[in-house]
This record gives sequence, structure tokens and C-alpha cells, in this order.
Amino acid sequence: MKLHSRRSFLHQGSTACALTPFLVTERPAPALDDDFSLKEAHLLQDMTGWEYKSLWGNLKGITEKEADWQPNPESNPVRWVVGHICWYEEWMADAMENKGRYLTDKNPMSVQEPTMEAMRARFDAARARSISIVNGLTPDRLGQKVIFVGRVPVTLFNLLQTQTTHMSGHRYQIRYIRGTYSRVFHITSKADFDPW
Repeated sequence: MKLHSRRSFLHQGSTACALTPFLVTERPAPALDDDFSLKEAHLLQDMTGWEYKSLWGNLKGITEKEADWQPNPESNPVRWVVGHICWYEEWMADAMENKGRYLTDKNPMSVQEPTMEAMRARFDAARARSISIVNGLTPDRLGQKVIFVGRVPVTLFNLLQTQTTHMSGHRYQIRYIRGTYSRVFHITSKADFDPW
């Protein structure tokens, strides 16, 4: 068994995590009359909606200084992580429409905005767009394949699965970074943004 260094694993970053559902198993393309697949797609959107609402709860009261703080020099700050989740939201919507970032971005990235408030406005717009696209999908489109970040073919349904797990995983990362900031600087109270 080949062992990888921590730096090598970190370099893989979200690509390794995001690809996991596709490398383990791929859901068969739904039949053309499979309306249950649409119910599943909408359930996934509801789950992602809950994660999105929780994300901004976990970001409650964050300052611009805290948004840029890194637990160590190799870590991403909260601002980068939120920008990365927003990037995926934009990329996924573009993938479903075969345009924009889907045609240009072949590696996971992070979008940048000057403030967290501006980031939220951009993210809200990306969420509204992806929800609108998903609401217009038909069962046959759920089985349509796209190339996931320039690497492997996956169905649109798989993109929706990844959207949920991707946001959940990075939300946990944000909770970790903010919790560490709280313990190191004693400026914020973890209970205010993460009651667990």
C-alpha cells in the first residue's frame, strides 16, 4: 500500500473528497418515466438548503479579520472555504447549462469578494440560480453526464449528491476553524455560532 504525505493529501484538497461519491458507486441513469428521481433530486436540494442556512448560522458575527485567519500557514481561511463552496455552486449551475466556469475551470477553485457580506450576496445569487435550474430538470436530464472538474464523467444527479455532501463537509471545516479561533483569541464565543 502506497502511503501519501500530508502535504500530498492536502494538495489533493477538495478534489479528492468531492470525487469520492463517484469513485465508490454511481447511481444508474433514471428511466425516462422515473418521477421518483425528481423527488430524490428535490430532496437533495432541500438538504442542501438546510446546509446553506446552517452555513450562515455558523458564520454569524464573523469579522473580516477572523474570515482571513489561518490555524496554520498551510490551512485555508474561512473566506477561502466559503468562496470555494460558492465556486462549486456556480460551477455546478454552469455544468448543468454547459457554459461558463464548467467550460473553463478544470480544477477546484475559490471565488473572491472584498467582504463576507459581498460573498453572501454572490452566494445567494448562485443558490437562486442553481435552484431554478434544478427545478426545471426532467428525469432524463438527471441521467445526463458531464465531466466533473475536467476529470471523470458523472450524471447531473451525482452533481446534486455532491453538492449536499460538499457543503456539509466544508461547513464542518468552517466550524473547526472558527472554534479554534475562539479558543486561541477568546474574542468570540463558539456557542454563538456553533451550539454543538
